[in-house]
Amino acid sequence: MTAALDDTDRRLVGALRRRPRSGISDLARRLQLARGTVQSRLERLIDRGIITGFGPDMDAAAAGYDVRAFTTLSIAQGRHDRTIDHLSRIPEVLEVHTVTGSGDLLLKIVATTNEDLHRVLQEISALDEVSHTETQLALATPILRSVADLVGRPD
Repeated sequence: MTAALDDTDRRLVGALRRRPRSGISDLARRLQLARGTVQSRLERLIDRGIITGFGPDMDAAAAGYDVRAFTTLSIAQGRHDRTIDHLSRIPEVLEVHTVTGSGDLLLKIVATTNEDLHRVLQEISALDEVSHTETQLALATPILRSVADLVGRPD
């Protein structure tokens, strides 16, 4: 995917990452590009599905979700889609990844307390498709990046 982005695209993504509320005129001025160039580049990045949203990034702990956990699930063969459907209904499950290794799915979960995490894990464990879970608590997050941080170039 990175080959699909040129230096101008990378600079634009970087500028948006640093100041996500910037307008087209402000971006054009900071990047020293024509306003029309910035507008068309931004529209193209959105149309191609490279930029998928402009929602606010949030600090989970500041929003009351102090507990972060990663849970590996082993599920019954042929039950992948049904499991994903059930997991999609649990709001504290932020991410689900199909993985290789000792489990089938890796989940990123947030909770307000350890007791709340226990409730979420009980809900997950109760699914008929789930045969085994293993959970690790995140004690700290010393590095937290997004793809935009990886792709963006300084403006």
